Amino acid sequence: MLAASSMANVFTDIQSQFLETHPCITGITYSYGSSPTLAAQIVNGSPADVFVSASESTMSAVENAGKTLSVDNFAKNAGEILVNPSSKFVGLITDIASLTEVVSAGIKVGLCVTAAPCGSLANTILKNANTTRSAVADTESPSVEDLVTKIEMGELDAGIVYHSDCQYAQLRGRATCVTISNSLNSTTGYYVAALNTRNVTQQFVDFVSSPTFTGLLQSKFGFLAP
Repeated sequence: MLAASSMANVFTDIQSQFLETHPCITGITYSYGSSPTLAAQIVNGSPADVFVSASESTMSAVENAGKTLSVDNFAKNAGEILVNPSSKFVGLITDIASLTEVVSAGIKVGLCVTAAPCGSLANTILKNANTTRSAVADTESPSVEDLVTKIEMGELDAGIVYHSDCQYAQLRGRATCVTISNSLNSTTGYYVAALNTRNVTQQFVDFVSSPTFTGLLQSKFGFLAP
């Protein structure tokens, strides 16, 4: 299965539940990355049963290439500011403006690359806040998983990630989360697609689309209803 990196924590957590309810399936092999990168791999012929994308446009690229048999929008995610809990800027970062050098001199901020859904989301948020990527970003990461890791390790003070990633990191004591106001925030949709006619493929797609799974996404991981 190929899946957006922001789903890694979720699938790691729920894998045992899926396998318990599907005893004929002995294991699942995951490959995580940025949605556009995974989509390009599928279009170019990489074998996979299921694709989980963090944006509609990347799923559409796979659909338009004739690689999908079914597609479902099962969730969405919003943006949030993740701050390293040991950063000297903890407590000083209160909004998007706080991420700029003008307000927080010496701060190191990361964003996902524009091509990644988390980067596109950040661009929309920055535009809504009347600022730019160049005014904020000191470094760019290929995926949200990479960006979260850099912030948790202290390589960066903060960054714009998904609410679900920030919530997960904060629960483990690895981050402080700063909410982005509704007037500035944005969302991205999550889509799951079956890439072949195997029974196991459709079983996993049905599980991801089920009320049990989507309810867990919202209650435990901070995702939003589609």
